[in-house]
Amino acid sequence: MEGLSIRLSDILSAEAIETLIDFLSNLEKIAKAFSSSLDLLNTMRVGEARVQLAEVLKLEEKGKDLRTRLEELIVSSRLEASLKEDLLNFVIKADAIGDHIKEAARELTILPILEIPAEIRNGIIELSKLSITALHQLISAAKKTMEGDNAEALEDIKLINKYEERADQVDLANRGLLLTLADKLRPVTMSILIHDLNKDLEESVDACQVAGEYLKLIILTWLV
Repeated sequence: MEGLSIRLSDILSAEAIETLIDFLSNLEKIAKAFSSSLDLLNTMRVGEARVQLAEVLKLEEKGKDLRTRLEELIVSSRLEASLKEDLLNFVIKADAIGDHIKEAARELTILPILEIPAEIRNGIIELSKLSITALHQLISAAKKTMEGDNAEALEDIKLINKYEERADQVDLANRGLLLTLADKLRPVTMSILIHDLNKDLEESVDACQVAGEYLKLIILTWLV
């Protein structure tokens, strides 16, 4: 599909684009480490999984520094105030994805996932995959705006919306199973941890969807 002509790199400074690329690359690394931790947990390689989960926390802290620098570059630019606001909203929501995945990583560090009933565990795994896939789609869309492939970026954003709809369904099913299978979850703190994990994963997909909508707004308002 032929992209629109104006690139995000045409309106942002070279330093801002470079920082945005680093910010997105860091989010990619977070997704990769989190995905690896799930694969390792599913094969009972708990020690190796915890190394990857610790890497998620480390990367998320680095992401905060990149977000701060990116915000500084946007605020100090000569862009129109409304464009600055749209860009900042995108950055804030994209950063929130890392926050939610970080919290999910904390919960997985102490949650004995293989002791969770299979029905709930499968739902958590699906929600995790939706989170990672939606994040990859968002990163793809953002990179395409820098290259001027804005029509393709909009197609990516449509897919994010579909992932978010599915995540809502899985979240609802998981919460229902938590109630149905409450007697099988011991100690009670396991139910709390699963609930929090489910919530953080679902909210990470929500954040992807909102970030995607801000990116769509930037494309349709400023890159046409």
